[in-house]
Order: sequence, then C-alpha cells, then structure tokens
Amino acid sequence: MNSRNPIHDGPAEVAPGAQWLRATLLLVIAVCTYLHVPLLSGGRLLVPSFPTVALTPILFLVVWRDLTLTDLMFVLKVAFVLLLSIAFSPGYAHMEEKFVSMIQFLMAVAVALLIVRLMKQLSPTTLERTLLVLWCLILGGSILEVLDVIRAASDAFRARAYEELYGLYEADLRDVNLVGWLRPKLFSAEPSHVTKFFVASINSWLLVRVTWRKAMVVAGATVAMLVIMGSPMLLVSGAITLAIVALNQHQRLGSRVGVLAVIVLFGACIGAYVAGSNFSTAVTRVETAVESSPDEGVDSPSADERRVVLPYLVLMDTVMTSPLFGAGVGGKEVVADARNMAADSSTRVIGNNALAGIGIFLGLVGGGLFIYFVLAHMRQTGVRQLGLMVVILVLFSQLMGGIDTFRYWGFIALMWGAMAASSATADPHAPAAGQSLT
Repeated sequence: MNSRNPIHDGPAEVAPGAQWLRATLLLVIAVCTYLHVPLLSGGRLLVPSFPTVALTPILFLVVWRDLTLTDLMFVLKVAFVLLLSIAFSPGYAHMEEKFVSMIQFLMAVAVALLIVRLMKQLSPTTLERTLLVLWCLILGGSILEVLDVIRAASDAFRARAYEELYGLYEADLRDVNLVGWLRPKLFSAEPSHVTKFFVASINSWLLVRVTWRKAMVVAGATVAMLVIMGSPMLLVSGAITLAIVALNQHQRLGSRVGVLAVIVLFGACIGAYVAGSNFSTAVTRVETAVESSPDEGVDSPSADERRVVLPYLVLMDTVMTSPLFGAGVGGKEVVADARNMAADSSTRVIGNNALAGIGIFLGLVGGGLFIYFVLAHMRQTGVRQLGLMVVILVLFSQLMGGIDTFRYWGFIALMWGAMAASSATADPHAPAAGQSLT
C-alpha cells in the first residue's frame, strides 16, 4: 500500500501476458457476486456469497500494489458512519444483528474497491472485451435457458445452492402470463438477478469507450433482453444508457441536445405510465399488505411496488422517528418492530431499493456523509464525471436493495471501475481516438 495519487501516477504496470489472467479473475469475481451463493451450517447462514469471500485474498494479492492510504481512509470513514448509525439509532436489543450487518457492509465495500483497482490494471481494450464477454454470457445463457437447453442444469444448481435458505422461485404462472414462457434464472435465485446483472455489465461495457455503434448494440441487446424477461427494469437500463450517451464529455452540444430531448420524451412516457397506474391506490395496497400478517389472505405488494412504493413509505416513517441516523445499519428488526410485524424477510419489511435503504438505515446525516465519502473516493480513483456517476447510481439503485450485500456492491463496482478506467485513459482536454460520439 502506498500514498501516491492514483489519478496522476496511474495503476502499476501489468505485463501483457498477465492481462488475460486478471481479465479471467474479473469474470470469475463478477459471476460470484452475481450468484451470491451462501455458506450454511445446519440451516444457519455462516457466510453470504461464500465464493466471493473465498476469492478476496487472491484479489487482494493481485491489486495490493495499487492500493493507497486514501483507500484505507475511505473504508475507515465508511466504518465511522456505520458506527454512528448503530450508536445513535433505536433498537439496542438488536445490536448483534447490526454489528454483523456492519461487518458484511464493510467487506462488500472493500471488495468493490478491490474490483475497481483490478479493472484499472486492465488495458481499455482488454477491459472492454472482458465486459463484452460478461454481458454476452448473460444474454446467450438466458436464450439457452428459454430454449430449455440449460434449464435442467440451472434448476439443479439453484436447488442445491439456494433452496435451504431462500427457497425456490415459484412464480411460473406469472412468468407465462408476462412473457409466454418461464423466465430464465440462469443459476441464480430468481429472474430479477439476471436482469440486474445484465444492466450493470452492458452499461459498464458502454462506459469504457462510448461510441454510437456501441450505443446501438446496447439498445438492441436491451430490447432482446426485454423480450426475454419482460421486466420494467430494462426500461431503467435504457435510461442509464441514454444518460451515458447524453452526458458523455466528448459529445458535441447538438448531439447532447438531441439525446436529452429523447430522455425527456422517455421520462414523459414513464410518468404517464405511473400516473395511469393509480399511484395512490398502489400506496394504499402496499400499506395494507405490510400491516397484515402473511396468513390473513392479503395480497403481497407486487415486485414493482416493493421497489418504488414500499421503500419510500418506510423511509418517510423512519425519517419521522429517527431522522439523523435512521434505523441503523442492519436495522431491519427496528423497522419491523415499529410496524408491529415479523422481521422474517427484509423484502417484506423494507422492500428493494438501495437508495431508500441508505436513508432508512443511515438517516439523513449518516446517509449524507456516506454518499459524500463514496463520491469523493470515486473522484480519487479517477472518476471525472461525477454528475454522470450520480445519475447512474440513482437509477440503478431503484432496481435492487441490499446496500450491505456483495451483489449490490459488485454490480456498482463494474460501473465504477469502467468509468474510472475510461477517465484515466482519456485526455481531459481533447477527445481520445475512437471515443468521440460525433
């Protein structure tokens, strides 16, 4: 570990022959964060995402020369915020759960930082090809599962890896009604994980080197995935792609205006859809569902309501009762106690929204400090376009919860590392060759 500034000095030089080994490690660690296979003992969770944790020492040995004192200070700052959230939040009876969540949170952030450093060791061409392989594997694997080529293997793996802790995905009828076939799970616990991994990897590929040709490929692949999955999350992916193209620093003003006009039109369409879906009725339905026990026969909130309605209802309640530091990191039980419900499932208690989760668990002060430290360190690692990074993080965080999980931070690391690697190779005063969108 050293104290140099990585923006000016750059990552340690990597021999060309070692590039493919690092690219393979990136592929493997990305897949491990996606699968998130737990280690159990007697039905009790011992290690979440065990393969990711097992690979972390190898990842550290590969990148340790590029780690800086600033990296260490960043992790310590995050730890400080998490400790504040525990000390100044209600629910002292749940201290054990909070400290376990804090340790997992810190490990996930640290692994994400190691992934970013690994990505910066790769040449832009190698990184671009690695991320291309990643999203092509997801799209190709999804097609093969729909065609029933690998479905048996995927289901067998899922039964072995996830059934004891999470149970198996049981919404086949919903899938058929939605898209006409069983949606692919691709060796993960449920179809939504496939979609989120696709969104993170394909937009990371675009971020490394933004061109109109790549943007068109991303659009076509996203439409194909939308047909396969039928998930509204792919619309958010489209918004992320539009933001990347519109806010690219090498694009001419006329092109930016055109793409921004498309974004406004896209937003208007989404707004019309939300307005037509009777939002107030959805809020009432969600409140009724979360206040009822599972055996009362009340329908659970839909997947979309668990992402965009329930989390913000919980956030408003939490800010009213504990505004400064929220429910505390890992404070699922605190939220459940406040709502007089069992804390059997974080999805049932707080929904799936990482942005709202920051406010719920860390509060206004803690959440603000955390976001500031993250963005400041992104700048330290070489991310120049913080505005674009904020847009990407806000949009992507609407797709999933689990701000203390390896899966969430693994996906964030792909986009963070892609932007840091792209910024590090670009001249801030002139467009790099092949990068201009004009």
